[in-house]
Amino acid sequence: MEDSARMIAAARACLGTPFHHQGRQPGVGFDCIGLIIVALKAVGIAVNDRTDYGRRPDGKSLIDALESHGAVAVNTICAGDVLVFRYDHQPQHVALATGADSMIHAFAPASAVVETSIGAYWKRRLVGIYSLIPEGTGFERI
Repeated sequence: MEDSARMIAAARACLGTPFHHQGRQPGVGFDCIGLIIVALKAVGIAVNDRTDYGRRPDGKSLIDALESHGAVAVNTICAGDVLVFRYDHQPQHVALATGADSMIHAFAPASAVVETSIGAYWKRRLVGIYSLIPEGTGFERI
């Protein structure tokens, strides 16, 4: 199984888990970053986790954290990419792309981890697409 499929499978195994700010436990609670951490760990990416952020995280810190883990900005959405969305005029939410038009994320208004389409609501808020291509892991963007 390729890395993007393993990331997606790990995230899908968390569907229905309640939303919990700074949550990191499958079946107990996740926030959007917590879900991405599960996906990254599923492919052996070492994560420098932080829980020193508020309910509306600082957008610059969010992008810096992604880039510090080897994420690179790309122009098109592929399965396994991390999507970054804005609220309050700055990046504050992330999701894992499950395809070009779908994503999985821990979403507070849904009170759970959900898989949804990337419709007009989300496309208006999309401010970044990041691919994780860590050296030496064999991860390939498809």
